[in-house]
Amino acid sequence: MKKSTLAIVAGPLANTAEPPATLGKAGTRLWGLIMSQYDIRDAGGLVILEGVCLSRDRSTEFAAIIAREGAMPRGKVHPLIKHEREERALECRLLQRLGLDVEAIRPSAGRPGLGFGVTKEHFHHGHETDPD
Repeated sequence: MKKSTLAIVAGPLANTAEPPATLGKAGTRLWGLIMSQYDIRDAGGLVILEGVCLSRDRSTEFAAIIAREGAMPRGKVHPLIKHEREERALECRLLQRLGLDVEAIRPSAGRPGLGFGVTKEHFHHGHETDPD
């Protein structure tokens, strides 16, 4: 049995900045926005990102239909409201899966923030009374 060998690939990966042809206007716009802030190159990440953008296309299309026909046509809730909400929720879950709901890449080095809110040091800074 022949052993397979692994090779190290040097240099940049293929340019993945172009959005897939499967995307509509809203999805393409979102793809460009995300790719301008994050460096997604792995195949799995790109597939998830395409799903995010397809979901954005669907929810945008559903929202346009609802806006045109009204949220309560013939006295009943528009059936696409449920689907629009599901697509937006899917978009959020997929963004979380990619880890894009946390913080965009910063141009400078450094650790990410330690959390939300005000630290004890920030709270007390500038609120101290001068003993003089």
